[in-house]
Amino acid sequence: MNRLLTPLPIWLVLADMAYTFVINILQSFNLSQSQLPKDGLPVSPDIAFSGLQVAANGGMVLIIGFGLWTLLKLNRSVLQQQILPIGVFRTLGLVAVLAFSIPSLWQWAWALIKLAGVHNTIAFGSPRYLIIAICQPLVACLCLYRLTGWYRLHKHTAATTPAE
Repeated sequence: MNRLLTPLPIWLVLADMAYTFVINILQSFNLSQSQLPKDGLPVSPDIAFSGLQVAANGGMVLIIGFGLWTLLKLNRSVLQQQILPIGVFRTLGLVAVLAFSIPSLWQWAWALIKLAGVHNTIAFGSPRYLIIAICQPLVACLCLYRLTGWYRLHKHTAATTPAE
């Protein structure tokens, strides 16, 4: 059951990132949303800046997506009591995931403190954003927990192998 439930927040964040990226691409091609000059030609900085935004978002999706994919593999390998070889790129991917998700722990802590003080800090207007906001601290905790499990497996394997 752990194998089915623990990666659910990761899959939800991955799906939301892909969906948002596709929407971003579609909006960058739709120049009819902005006001066109009187001659009917779009202004080149608008085109260039929308392209830069798509490129920046695409890079972010690739980096965070790779980190989340690595976390999925790490989750599976730790649950199967196997050691996943983590090199430089996988380490950077996991660091990116932690950098992306750990601030949500801080934000949720303050939101819950203010909620306890009867200040409404949670917006229920957009369920998609709320679900992803709930998933982000779960991803951070899962990443830290699985890295701890990976370290224990690595330490246990090193202790059981005979020294040469």
